[in-house]
Amino acid sequence: MLNSILLSLGLAVLLIAIALLLLLRNERAAQRARLLAERQRALGLPEGTLVYEDADGQGEPLISSSYPLVGKPDYVVELPDGRPVPVELKLQVQNATVPYSNHVVQIGAYCLILEDYFAVPPTHGILRYADNEFTIEYTPALRRKVIRLLEEMQRCSAEQPPILARQKAAKCRACPFQTICPIGRRW
Repeated sequence: MLNSILLSLGLAVLLIAIALLLLLRNERAAQRARLLAERQRALGLPEGTLVYEDADGQGEPLISSSYPLVGKPDYVVELPDGRPVPVELKLQVQNATVPYSNHVVQIGAYCLILEDYFAVPPTHGILRYADNEFTIEYTPALRRKVIRLLEEMQRCSAEQPPILARQKAAKCRACPFQTICPIGRRW
């Protein structure tokens, strides 16, 4: 009789301990989710799940399996409908009333890469400057432009360098590749 009471008491204590451990685990998971959501709001990211981060430079490169393209957006947020949104920070740019064209192409390149990683392709990306934010629509025209630029880059070589109609001499002088670049050596 005493053994069965002790066994029942032991089982009750074990069940209470298991229940407490489960509650503690759930509370930690909820706390972690709250902290992540709070951080995402503080960063001004869209509602969704933060699935990639490279703002600190520690993210793994994202590699396209379809195109010769590698990129590291600052953030990628997966929206509730499964669409990814690349977010690129250019906080050194101020007083811009329109996004720079090279930054638009960069967002387009990230969207092209993300097509390989998600079941639903991206429809837009976010470009954030120091004092302004732009939503860059990932249109078929932007997609074609990125692919066309990739094809042009593949045709370039030391014998056939890219055509730079508006290159600034100061930019070439500051470039670390000036000594090996056929265009940079002219300056």
